[in-house]
Amino acid sequence: MSTSDHPQFNAETHIDMWKHYDSLRQSKNGYYLTTNSILVVIIGLLYDKLDELIFLVSILGILVCVSWFLLLVRNSEYISYHRKKASNDEKELWKPKSKHISSKYFDRVPVLAFLLFWISVLLVVIFY
Repeated sequence: MSTSDHPQFNAETHIDMWKHYDSLRQSKNGYYLTTNSILVVIIGLLYDKLDELIFLVSILGILVCVSWFLLLVRNSEYISYHRKKASNDEKELWKPKSKHISSKYFDRVPVLAFLLFWISVLLVVIFY
């Protein structure tokens, strides 16, 4: 018997876990936005001064974005799992009938924007 099939893991438990992972996602998004913002400020302060340090900060920014993206993907899978279990795998109970882009894709827009920024900074340092 798997853990999710256990009688104590009822719909309410899965809904609570879904809320927990969603709350975790929101707080971690804040941390990653703050980290990237601090790195951008560092780049602004170092502009025209130390190309080697700017290179290192941009590599760090790329690594931060990659870890952020992977965390969002993992978190999205956990949320999806608990949604499905809470509704006994009936998507129509938790997925809106309207045609729209899932929020799990919108969550990734800031990551991709920062990643594009860090790649651009890296390319500028390398080629100029």
